[in-house]
Amino acid sequence: MRISIVLGPFLPVPPVLGGAVEKVHLLLAEAYVAAGHDVTIMSRQYADLPLHEVVNGVHHIRVRSRDRVRSDLSNFAADLLYSFRVARRLPPSDITVTNSLLLPLVLRRTTAARIYVHVARYPKHQMFLYSRADRLQSISHAVARAIVRQTPGLAGKVVTIGYPVPTAYFQAAKFGARRETILFVGRIAREKGVHLLLKAMRLLSGAKNAAVLGRWKVMIVGPHEAACGGDGPEYLGELRKLAEPLGASCEFVGPVFDQDKLIAMYRASSIFIYPSLAERGEAFGLAPLEAMAAGCAVIVSSLSCFDDFVDDGQNAVKFEHTGPRPETELAEKLARLISDRAERERLASNGALTAGNFRVPAIAARMLADFTLLCRHEPSPTMMVCEHTAVD
Repeated sequence: MRISIVLGPFLPVPPVLGGAVEKVHLLLAEAYVAAGHDVTIMSRQYADLPLHEVVNGVHHIRVRSRDRVRSDLSNFAADLLYSFRVARRLPPSDITVTNSLLLPLVLRRTTAARIYVHVARYPKHQMFLYSRADRLQSISHAVARAIVRQTPGLAGKVVTIGYPVPTAYFQAAKFGARRETILFVGRIAREKGVHLLLKAMRLLSGAKNAAVLGRWKVMIVGPHEAACGGDGPEYLGELRKLAEPLGASCEFVGPVFDQDKLIAMYRASSIFIYPSLAERGEAFGLAPLEAMAAGCAVIVSSLSCFDDFVDDGQNAVKFEHTGPRPETELAEKLARLISDRAERERLASNGALTAGNFRVPAIAARMLADFTLLCRHEPSPTMMVCEHTAVD
């Protein structure tokens, strides 16, 4: 098959500025090439990245665009311009996969053939725009249900195929080699709930809980800049003020886009916390799944998108983020894990087993099977793949 993958207008490939979608599709593209397919990735032109190159068998075409800004209208216009530029340069394809908001509206069937829309965020009643698409790939069951609820006429086009986890994450260090570190990795944005983590840490650092916290340290990793999806210097300043009572036990690392360095942080940490509040923004939760693969004990909020891989109390821990004082419940859950190494090891072991269901070859095989159905013009019922299985 000739597979074209068109990423959005704001982040480049390779993901030198981060981006879960960009990282995931680059992984899958190389897996498609290994399976014998002709693969092109079209993405944003950035810095000194060549306009055309072939890397690991994947043909890269880069198209002029710019950074994301705070204005939704300006971002919409940038997406539209980028979409027209992509449509003019798209090579003849059998399948065109894209997460670009507006590209499916302007793609020509003569070059794009089957249009495969990758839905990487919770839908906001815009799915009707994709009535001419052949497939809507949701990355979690929660997103699939929202698509069908908001646009019932597209139900027959929806499949659920989760994100893959790079093989390197599974080569985890032994649990005994880990430090007393609590890790967060993600955008430094209010919807990610970083302030809840810091409030929980402050509760544990009080005189009553000082013995529980002991030598533990929290590391916050991720970009705060608006261009990278963060909430800017104002929110970062708010977080730094919250962290003042924690002193040297809290470190703001900033963004880490090098995968090897990021994996080393996962391997060195005992607990990973992802306290997202994004009821209508969080679609899957790749970071906590990567942490599970790397052998961390994981705590997440109670968002339904995590249900595809989290079995509360078995392979990870959930806290209720919608209560009157969610930081108190988070602090209680965290205190239990800090004080119980055996429980951390049990959760970490079970979590790594669950993450194994999301290895790159497994996800790539599911994607290719669906591509093949579309290319043959065969009907496909709604598929709910990557089903979550409880770990005993």
